[in-house]
Amino acid sequence: MKLSCRYAIAVPLCAAISLGGCAAYHKTPLNLGPQLKSSLSALHHGLPGNGLIPSTLPLTTQSVAALAVLNNPALIAIREQRGVAQAELLNAGLLPDPVISGGFAALMSGPANASAISGSLTQDLSALITYSVDVRAARAGAAQVDAAILWQEWQVASQAEQLCIAIDGDRQTVGLLLADRQALAAVNTSTSNSVAAGNLTIAASSSSLAALAATDTALNTAQQTLAQDKAQLDALLGLQPWVEIPVANPDVPPIDPSAADAAIASLGTRRPDLIALRYGYAQADAKLRAAILTQFLPVSISANGGSDTTNVVSIGPAVTLTLPLFNRNRGGIAIAAATRAQLAAQFEAGMAEAQGGAAALLARSRLLQNQSAAANKRADDANLIATQGQSAFANGSLDALSAVNLQTASADRRREAIALRVQLLTARLSLATLLGIGLPPIAAPDLESTR
Repeated sequence: MKLSCRYAIAVPLCAAISLGGCAAYHKTPLNLGPQLKSSLSALHHGLPGNGLIPSTLPLTTQSVAALAVLNNPALIAIREQRGVAQAELLNAGLLPDPVISGGFAALMSGPANASAISGSLTQDLSALITYSVDVRAARAGAAQVDAAILWQEWQVASQAEQLCIAIDGDRQTVGLLLADRQALAAVNTSTSNSVAAGNLTIAASSSSLAALAATDTALNTAQQTLAQDKAQLDALLGLQPWVEIPVANPDVPPIDPSAADAAIASLGTRRPDLIALRYGYAQADAKLRAAILTQFLPVSISANGGSDTTNVVSIGPAVTLTLPLFNRNRGGIAIAAATRAQLAAQFEAGMAEAQGGAAALLARSRLLQNQSAAANKRADDANLIATQGQSAFANGSLDALSAVNLQTASADRRREAIALRVQLLTARLSLATLLGIGLPPIAAPDLESTR
């Protein structure tokens, strides 16, 4: 009877102690209010280490990129993956709780003289066997998430800078078209007055009218493109689509070819997306080892005790393990091995794509640099001739058709120069992004140290 009383007290006590450290549910409602900010000052400007993004206007492209990384709504959501990865790491490092069980059988009749009591305490040892590889896999998974997030942040920063370059080009194009329209409108007014005075035929004014209409069409398109690019930049920073972002004239310096070649050769050790793939392979490698160990699981040890109806008390250990005769977790091992092989091939494909893309962008940058320099020279020459033509038309030494043609040719040359400059700066920026130039160093997995 003493054993029965102790058992009756011990079980609720153990249960109470166990439940005392359990988690509780707390409701967290969703934020249904406005998500987009209405001004630049409403954005987060704080950097790690108590630094601040400069708010002096106009902003540099680097400041805009930093604001995008801090405030982009998609990135804010993606960063929550870190919490999930850390929770998985915590879960991998936890051992299973022991299991306590008990039983009571009341004596109802017969020659015995006591009720039967039984109890056991069981601990699963499977997690101890796979503990190191499970933790290693979880750590690799957490590092993979960190590297993948860094790469997405890098992409958002690059996208913000590219939009700054595009917006600058759009504004130059709109300004150029407005100036061209003013010049063509002056020619059109002059020819219209001459037609009204009977000094010119209507056919003489047709060229200026057609050029003016074409310029208006191009101006409308350029203004729409500018508005679209500005809206995309606002969205990238988590701003309302009408918020104006003053940006200084962007400039992306060329990358030294020898430095670019060295960066291409070391992409697998620096670029976050490739390092993320390496961590994914390390995680798959650890899971394969865990699958091999699992063919001997589960393993558990328990302590059993109790008294029968004759008051005979017994206590002793028990061991449970799996004999790898038929299943041997062959399916799980095959899946883990195939997954590791798939990730190895995926890393090699990623490396090939990264190296090929960077080499192609390097060649494209060289080509665009030559084309942009030539286009600037042609635009300057055409602009000089068009200016001289306007003066000649004003003093009557040049006809309207020739003046219109010179102005139109100059506008085309200058727009070509603007477009090529935008392409050149975008190519340089894309190359720096693909090469990971400017990124902080990232620790890569060392598979050899875990073998």
